[in-house]
Amino acid sequence: MKWLIAFVLLVSIPTADVAAQEVTASALASASSLSSAFPEPRPQAINDTDVRGTWELGLGYTFVRFQSSLFSASMSGLDSTVSYYLRDHFAVEGDVTAAFGSQSSDAKYLFSGGGVKVSKGNSKLQPFAHALVGGIHVFPQTVSNNGFAFRLGGGAETRLRQQLWLRVEGDYVRSQLYSSGQNNFQAVASINYRF
Repeated sequence: MKWLIAFVLLVSIPTADVAAQEVTASALASASSLSSAFPEPRPQAINDTDVRGTWELGLGYTFVRFQSSLFSASMSGLDSTVSYYLRDHFAVEGDVTAAFGSQSSDAKYLFSGGGVKVSKGNSKLQPFAHALVGGIHVFPQTVSNNGFAFRLGGGAETRLRQQLWLRVEGDYVRSQLYSSGQNNFQAVASINYRF
C-alpha cells in the first residue's frame, strides 16, 4: 500500500507542476491587461527637486516683539502658513499670525498677509527667504489699531519624515500704526506638511 501511494505521488508531481505553470501564465497575462486599463497611481514620495504643484501647510509657535512710541510688549502665539509651489523652488505664500501678551501686558497682535517664498537646498535641508505684505491689528487700542505691515525674513526647513518638515524662521516686521512706523521682530518654529 505504501508503494502504491508513493507511486501515485511521484506521477502526480510533474502534472501539478505543469498545471501550476499554466495558471501562473494565464494569471500574469490577465493582470497585465488589467494594469494597462487603469492608470498607475501617483507615487507617494515627493521628489524635492520637482515640487511644482505641491501644497504646504504649516502651524507653529511664534514669538513677537512689538515696540512703539505708545507701548511695548513681548507676545507668544500661533503662526499658520499655506504655500503653493508655482515652480520647483518658488511659491506663493499666505500667513496669519495671532499673538498675545502675558497677563501683565494685555497686548494682542494679528498679522495677515501674502507674498512669495524662494527656497533652495536638497531633500533634507532647504533654506528659504520670503517677503509678505498685509495688514496688522494691534491692541491695546489707543489712537488707531489697524495698519499696514510687511515681513521680510527667512529660515530653513528640515525633513522629519516623508511629508513632514520642521520650519524655523526669523522675520523683520515693519508696521505703520499710531501715525508712525515700527520696526519689530518675529520668530517662528512650526511643523509643515507637504502634499
